[in-house]
Amino acid sequence: MNQSTLNIKIWSQPNFRGVNKFYRSQKHKGSASGGEQVFVIYQNDNIIAAVRLVPFEGFYWLRSLYVKSELRGQSLGKKLLEHIHKHITLPIYCFPYSHLLSFYQDSGYTLLEPDQLPSNLQQLFNRYQGKGQGLICMAISPTTHNVVFGHSHQ
Repeated sequence: MNQSTLNIKIWSQPNFRGVNKFYRSQKHKGSASGGEQVFVIYQNDNIIAAVRLVPFEGFYWLRSLYVKSELRGQSLGKKLLEHIHKHITLPIYCFPYSHLLSFYQDSGYTLLEPDQLPSNLQQLFNRYQGKGQGLICMAISPTTHNVVFGHSHQ
């Protein structure tokens, strides 16, 4: 793939119809809504990757990072995260599947214990964990260059 034809930007359309259509095409059940910030990668006016940031007071919750299935393994997810980290200054938390640990660590995220999450995210994490989805907690504070709550990225 010619990565010079890629365009990464924040979703600016008045509704999330296009990005939610992309998520459905990737068999993802979630959808963007409300005051979320959504970052997308376009190639020839087609969305090929997307991620949602849900705002909370003082931080964001990263959700639904998806790359078009046939384009995975080409560092598009990493490029999307790098773009976000240049534009977001608040801490970002996420609950990736455990098999994605090294992907997120390579992008600067630190593995956390559930009790290190803000209390409202602890409740969400516990609810997701209750469904047996094999999730872990991770975070990054872009302004401190990979240092989150006294933990440094190794």
